Amino acid sequence: MNGFKYILLPALISCFNINLIYAKDTPPPRDTISVLYFDNTTRNAEYAWLSKGIADMLISEIAGRGVVDVVERANLKKILDEQELSLTGLVDDKKAVELGKLLSANKLIYGSFIVQGNTIIINGKLTETESGKITATFSIRGPSEGILALQNDLTLKVQKALGMEVREALKKAPEHSLQAVKKYYQGLDLLDKGAVEDARKKFEEASTIDPYYLKPYQGIEESYKYLKDFIKMRQQREIAGLYDKIIKIQNRLKETPWRTFADIALNPQYAELRKENQALYEKEVYAYYQGDTPAVCTWNLQNNLFELADLYVEYFNETERAAALNREIISITEKSRKAFAKDPFLPEILYSGLRAKVFLEDWQDVKKRCEELMGNYPDYRMMWAIEDFYKNALEKLSHDKSDK
Repeated sequence: MNGFKYILLPALISCFNINLIYAKDTPPPRDTISVLYFDNTTRNAEYAWLSKGIADMLISEIAGRGVVDVVERANLKKILDEQELSLTGLVDDKKAVELGKLLSANKLIYGSFIVQGNTIIINGKLTETESGKITATFSIRGPSEGILALQNDLTLKVQKALGMEVREALKKAPEHSLQAVKKYYQGLDLLDKGAVEDARKKFEEASTIDPYYLKPYQGIEESYKYLKDFIKMRQQREIAGLYDKIIKIQNRLKETPWRTFADIALNPQYAELRKENQALYEKEVYAYYQGDTPAVCTWNLQNNLFELADLYVEYFNETERAAALNREIISITEKSRKAFAKDPFLPEILYSGLRAKVFLEDWQDVKKRCEELMGNYPDYRMMWAIEDFYKNALEKLSHDKSDK
């Protein structure tokens, strides 16, 4: 019997140590956050879009961090519909906590906003769903025309209250068009009401006003889903994906000091992100795969713009949108002349400008650009294509001259 004790004791100790190691290595459970629509206290119809707008922008920023689980807006809509609840009254503490439990969230963010003349005030709370305890409050006040900057400030306060590391990018005010944001959320409200075509038109208007505001493209995709046009839904998702890549490259080119992929790979913050969420890591570092010099990165930006222009023509026959993107490529080319005057990669960027001019059928300028490349960079790898463009330009110009 005593021998059995001696055998059993080490086994128990070993199990205890294994449990300790397991407990140490197992991360704590992630919070599940639900963000309710903010109550339009003064019922100001002009700002009704902010009820969903404030909540949705908070959801996007919190969920985008990948460190907490966030209840999707679609699930909130489903519960509101099932419970026959309107957007009003969600600021009520008891009702909000009950709704949070229905959404299986352990933390809840909700609040209201008031518009007084040209001033807007946003008040919010962070509450523990189970106990109903308010753990943080937020209050933002400022001019109504600066609502996007105020929303940014609100996001910073919420992220700090949730214990999130604040991103440097969030410390800057958003650069989106307020009119585009307003139209997007008006479209979102129409989509929730089942007015799909009207919603899609609002999303289209928003994307035209601000082409680099991504949410309208996602709204258009959702509209096609409602309409069961799954081909256009997939095509619109590809469009949105390219815009996302373009924005990431643009943001990288604005960074100072310049950082290479090696700089990012050695950054402990990104190394940790790679361990936690490989997909999010790949998305975050995409722009740093696009070349280790600003010139190469700029050329890849142009290539993405070309691809986007081609998709607009192929999928939606939107030649004017494609023409606008080609004009943007030309603008990038002209700015690059001075910025990369001594960079050996400059011919690639100049060639992109030539291709854009060919798309726009500006044959006089095509001729000029071909002569520049043939005269200054005779060994350029795409010289055969430049010669073809040049021959085509001469024929077009000769034809135009004879017609006169």
